[in-house]
Amino acid sequence: MNMTRRELNLAIFEGKADAVLWQPRLETWLEHHRRNGTFPPRFRDRSDLEIYDALGCSVRYAASAGIDSYNDPDDVETIDHREDGRLYRTVRIPSGRITTVYDEIWEGGHLANQRIAEFPVKTVEGLRVLTELVERQRFRPNREAFTDAAEKMGHRGEPTLFLTSSGLTDLIKWYCGLADTYYLLYDHPAEVEAYLEACDRRDDRMIDAALELPCRLFNLGDHATNEFTPPPILVKYLLPRWQRIAARMSENGRFVHTHWDGHSRLMLPYLKQTRLHGVEALTPEPMGDMTLEEIKAAIGDRMVVLDLLPAILFLEQYTVAQVIDFARRVIDLFAPRLVLGISDEISQVGQIEKVEAVSELVDQVCGLAT
Repeated sequence: MNMTRRELNLAIFEGKADAVLWQPRLETWLEHHRRNGTFPPRFRDRSDLEIYDALGCSVRYAASAGIDSYNDPDDVETIDHREDGRLYRTVRIPSGRITTVYDEIWEGGHLANQRIAEFPVKTVEGLRVLTELVERQRFRPNREAFTDAAEKMGHRGEPTLFLTSSGLTDLIKWYCGLADTYYLLYDHPAEVEAYLEACDRRDDRMIDAALELPCRLFNLGDHATNEFTPPPILVKYLLPRWQRIAARMSENGRFVHTHWDGHSRLMLPYLKQTRLHGVEALTPEPMGDMTLEEIKAAIGDRMVVLDLLPAILFLEQYTVAQVIDFARRVIDLFAPRLVLGISDEISQVGQIEKVEAVSELVDQVCGLAT
């Protein structure tokens, strides 16, 4: 292997690679052990990037910088209030306001966990405020921030920038919750579709800024699943968006992949129709609801697949041999259109020695990129 990790990362998307890139996302594990002082001794004096190097891994999102956001008009006010272990965050514009309520857990002065207890959009009036907020969102490229992040990341991987999630899954994740999103869609389809159209315009504004940067790889953090985006919803609201974004990226020599985690078997037949260049975080059995063979049938030989090693394999109840056997199957089925990683990430209690074992396997199979 005479390619750097960065060169191999891009070559896989260009269809020019004949090797496997090992690119697990370790940030959750790193943050947990750094905060709690529980790193293995050999990692205690190393930076996150130095730990990636020691483990022989590529990095995916260390350079996701370079797009600045602002509001136009600049009349958005955010007000935070804490009471009885909860954070009340109100976002206000002249025409109205929405409030998200978070449950918080603090440990030793550090915010250890924050979860939405009450979603902010409960009525069609709240949805109209959210739509106005989306319409205000603007973006501009920041070449200096992108260049600084890319230089820091160096040879470890091709920079990948986050673009927006879909408006529909944002509604589920952040604004309404799953059930109330679908109640709102059933009761007020015109207003929900007006919000989704505003999100499409917002997407285009962000991509306009992104295309001014010398970045080749992009991710859509859609979090599409059977439950969030079953086939009828996927076909009507997500496929057109993916096809439009994929076309813009292809026309400009860029590559874009989507994030499908959790149970996704029902959506697999539509994967090629997205026209996207890749898909991230598909989660096979025994953690998800699909086999590697089902994923391969859906992917074909054109799309790049990122990850595929179920995160639960890195827990103590699974052996190193089981991880290696699974990784061999993934490599045999999907290389060279494969960025091998963990679906979705290694957890705080994952066993890091298994990450090293996969590095050794990749080195044996095709040699680790430098």
